[in-house]
Amino acid sequence: MSSNENWQKAREEVILFCRRMQMEHLVYYTAGNISKRVDGEDGLYAVTPTNTPYDTLRPEDIVIATVDGEIVDGHKRPTSEFPMHTLMYKRRPEIGGIVHTHSAAAMSMAVMGWTLPPILTGFVEAAGGSVATARYSRPGTEEMADYTAEALADRGACFLRHHGLLAIGSNLAHAFQAASVTEGAAEVYLRLRGMGVEPVELPESEVKWIADEWREQWHG
Repeated sequence: MSSNENWQKAREEVILFCRRMQMEHLVYYTAGNISKRVDGEDGLYAVTPTNTPYDTLRPEDIVIATVDGEIVDGHKRPTSEFPMHTLMYKRRPEIGGIVHTHSAAAMSMAVMGWTLPPILTGFVEAAGGSVATARYSRPGTEEMADYTAEALADRGACFLRHHGLLAIGSNLAHAFQAASVTEGAAEVYLRLRGMGVEPVELPESEVKWIADEWREQWHG
């Protein structure tokens, strides 16, 4: 497959998951962003442009960039979180996809700086265990990438303080699964807290066993 075909395939997959992100109400208007490595060209990745409504995206709008931060192709500027995507791919070659959402429950957790405990089996399978909130940093900075890396240690997602959620995966589908399922689990957690109920966590032994399913993606 030629480079142009690889780029086209990556762009189309990014748009597919942008549509899913919008459909599941994981973003509002142009908030959030998505990226994925270009298959067969690990030094390149495709990323959403800045300030572009998801329902208007066309393949040529998706930016192709290097993991060193060089724009290779695309007529629009990349997302304002471009530095974070670039640094994540450069530092962690096992990451194949990144999903950044601004969904209601995730933003609520991010505002409070809470950790989402392992309360549901599907959540643990999607994210690897409890999801923490990264320390606050200004959006679009290298510091955000540093703090996010800390919170993502052995996890598929983290909340970004006063901001939203970031999810990663060995491919874009796994990253999206982590973002989507974490949002659902956060909704359950917040609803129970609102009822004055302390959510019951899964036993540690079960969390470890289920999380092995999540870890398998990194060894495929």
